[in-house]
Amino acid sequence: MFDIRLLPGFMAVARHKHFGKAAEAVHATQPGISQHIAKLEKQLGFRLFDRTKRTVALTPAGEAFYDQSRHLMAMMARMKAEGLQIAQGLLGHLGLGMQSSVLYSDVPLRIATFKKANEKINIRFEVHPGDYLRRLMDRGELDVAITTLPMPSPEYDTMVVSHQPMGVAIMKSHPLAGRQQIMLEDISSEPFIIVPREYDPVSHDMLLSKLRRTCDAPRIAASETPSLNVIARVAVGEGVALIPLGYQRDGHDAVQVVRLEDPDLGAANIYASVHKDNARPTTRHFINALPKLKPAS
Repeated sequence: MFDIRLLPGFMAVARHKHFGKAAEAVHATQPGISQHIAKLEKQLGFRLFDRTKRTVALTPAGEAFYDQSRHLMAMMARMKAEGLQIAQGLLGHLGLGMQSSVLYSDVPLRIATFKKANEKINIRFEVHPGDYLRRLMDRGELDVAITTLPMPSPEYDTMVVSHQPMGVAIMKSHPLAGRQQIMLEDISSEPFIIVPREYDPVSHDMLLSKLRRTCDAPRIAASETPSLNVIARVAVGEGVALIPLGYQRDGHDAVQVVRLEDPDLGAANIYASVHKDNARPTTRHFINALPKLKPAS
């Protein structure tokens, strides 16, 4: 074996065919370069250069060693660059799961921006209901879950990455269906289809609290999730519901989704969750980048 740290000096002499110029190239002294070459030749067991007072030339063995050294140095540079990219989360794999209701926010376009800027990350993308995403995360089959509700477990780090406007789902035959926006007091006496408290206690309690300010006894027709199931209940006349405004684009023929004007409930958070044991650099890079990304055009 030989000391790989001696290769830069050897390669400089081979390129310049001059010990003085080689020393300048690697910021060393000429005696130091000479000592490096002598040490390398001793370790290898053969001469690398034929030297006279006027010329320096590679021996046949030196030429072969130089060719292999070039490949070795290039490979080492690639190894270092690849290792650095992996450590920074710029190269690798990422398992990303999303709830279908998140598709109506700007998060998908942010992900598109991330993919375009990080082509060396192989992203496996899946869309599932929130409870199934949780199971995949628990089994370690996904790195990140993007949902409309935070992961209900201390094992996860959860952060708000975006928001989406909320709307009121009502039947198209309802007198308020033609409005541009609806305030909560406009529908406080209607029967409500609400998110079960165990799914989102904060929003659940806030809605009931605000309804009680305008009517003595809020009418709860049903507790339901996900949003498509909620729309189905609205379509058959069970009541009204708060759902992402984006469903107005492709909801149900019998259902109208009108923007909700409310300082507390008019927009819903979008969350990204990561297991606390997940130390994959690509995961941390994605989580750090997502809130700052601009949606792709």
